Order: sequence, then C-alpha cells, then structure tokens
Amino acid sequence: MTISMTEYFRTRKSDRKKETRYINVINKDNCTSCNSCATVCPVDCIYEVVSPIPSQSYHQIDTSRCIGCQMCYRSPNDSNEFYQLTICPWNAIDMLHNPNVKPDDQSPLVPYYRGNSQNLPWPKLEEYGYQLFLDGEVFLPASEKDLHRIFHLFQEEAWMYSEADNVRIVSPEVQEGEGFVRFRATEEGRELLDCMYRDWKRIFMD
Repeated sequence: MTISMTEYFRTRKSDRKKETRYINVINKDNCTSCNSCATVCPVDCIYEVVSPIPSQSYHQIDTSRCIGCQMCYRSPNDSNEFYQLTICPWNAIDMLHNPNVKPDDQSPLVPYYRGNSQNLPWPKLEEYGYQLFLDGEVFLPASEKDLHRIFHLFQEEAWMYSEADNVRIVSPEVQEGEGFVRFRATEEGRELLDCMYRDWKRIFMD
C-alpha cells in the first residue's frame, strides 16, 4: 500500500533487527509516484513525499527498515538470468550491496574527510551518502537519534572540496515535521558526493 510521509513517520514501526544483504534506494528525479513499488513492499517501508503539485510527488524507501527482498525492483519468481520482470516502470530504483554487511577495506568517503572525529561509521555514511547523492535529501524518524549522529558528521565543515577549502555535505539547518526530520545536502555537498560515488561498485541493479 502507499502511505504519505506524515502518516508513515507518525505510525512507523521499529527498525529491522539486523542488517540485510541488500538495500534499495529510489531516485526521486525518475519517480512518478505511480505506487507500483509501495503496493508490493512486504514490510511497508516505502512512503510518498506528497507535493502540492501532484506531478512532483515521489516515493522514498526507509533503508533502516528495508529487508532487501527485491520485490519493489523486480519479481524474483518471474525473473531469470535472461529476463527481468521489473516492478518499477521508470527505472527509478537502485539495488545496492549493503555496505554495512561487508564493508570495503577503505570507504571511498575516507579520503575526503579532514575532521577530528575518530572511528567514523563509514558503512552508514556510505548508505546515507548515496541517498544524498541521488536525491539531495534524506528523511529520518525524529526518534532515531543514532541515525541523526550520522548526519551530524555530514554537517561538519570538514569535507574536502578543494585543496584549500572544506565544506559541509549537509546543511546544519534541518526541517522538523510530525515524527520526522529532513536533512538536505548543500550545493557544494552534492558536487562533492558526485565525486565520491562516481566509481562506486555497490550498485548492481539500477
């Protein structure tokens, strides 16, 4: 079923108990809000970001609850190595190997960080950084403070934009709604994310 963002976060269930092998992310620029993905999601982790202009509404996936079942991307029972029965008619969904399950020896984000924080959660930064790369924004439940800390790292003016300049990837100003917080990338942050994810190897269906 489809559900509005406000209703989703007001009634949102807890995160899954463990990381899943795959996670899916929707590119809002391709999404037409047709509801094809939301109607087949078995855990109801897909919600609609409703715009006053209907043609500008789009869907998003709460990756902290996504179980990587592939159902919103394709029908596994009706697909094989020669043919994919895709669910999304607009190719708006990327399927990723979850960086939290089997992290790379070094995250591609590491060379861009110049801050003083230690032991950064690089796989989580990759997961949410990719969403920022695609859409420029991420919605999080207001109650999940551990996830907010990921974005506090992106809000540090500690990411290498040039040899001389550091920037914030995420704006320090956030929008708070009923049960959710929206974090938005800065203009410089999106340019930097374009560099970070240019050769990212974790996308295997897009």
